[in-house]
Amino acid sequence: MRTFYIFKISNDLRILTKDSPYNLYRTLEGIYLLDKNSISYGKDLLDQVIVPIDKEKINKDLYEKNKDNDFYMKIGDIHKIINKYRKEETQIIVKNSHIVLKTNVLIKNIDKFFPNPNYFACDFISRDYFWLTKLVTSEKVL
Repeated sequence: MRTFYIFKISNDLRILTKDSPYNLYRTLEGIYLLDKNSISYGKDLLDQVIVPIDKEKINKDLYEKNKDNDFYMKIGDIHKIINKYRKEETQIIVKNSHIVLKTNVLIKNIDKFFPNPNYFACDFISRDYFWLTKLVTSEKVL
């Protein structure tokens, strides 16, 4: 199972890192790896890099797109899809600053959940990162 942290990146930074996202990933990774003593510094830096997401809107959109899916369930800000036939387990947790996507199957049409091109996904454990719009055209698999 992989865990992706999905951030909405500010427009200025998106333009600067659109074609070479490595520096953006390293910045977010640096914030992720900060020790607890530097939490206020990390929050200040994160506020310069990302734009807060509309948590209520994303929760509503995810629910509306999946409410008829027999394998879908929603508990608060947590959306789960557990499909025993496809051996898929996906959990989307919507937070104010980012979205956490835990999945064993990375679907090519993930952009239907996060259609904004400013969304940037990072898997800090596997050291993987990409713009969500790039995923649709790439051949990435888990």
